[in-house]
Amino acid sequence: MNKRQILNILFWITLIIAVILVIWRIFGNSPTELSIVIVLFLTLIFKVWAISDETKEFKHEVKMSFVKVKKDFDDLKNKLEKRKK
Repeated sequence: MNKRQILNILFWITLIIAVILVIWRIFGNSPTELSIVIVLFLTLIFKVWAISDETKEFKHEVKMSFVKVKKDFDDLKNKLEKRKK
């Protein structure tokens, strides 16, 4: 399991816990508002962290694709120079 999958699993677990706490608060008046806010905040942190990791991976892929394009253009330039001679 990679880091992104673990973060997504933690996100869903904390989201389920948050929904349970909110329902419990509505009907049973048991958990405090602070505990609900803390769980919702953790849910948000896990999701933002996962999105941040996805963005880093995407950024790296885009950078590598530009490197490949540059290499292809250099190859074409070399072929054209050889053809002119």
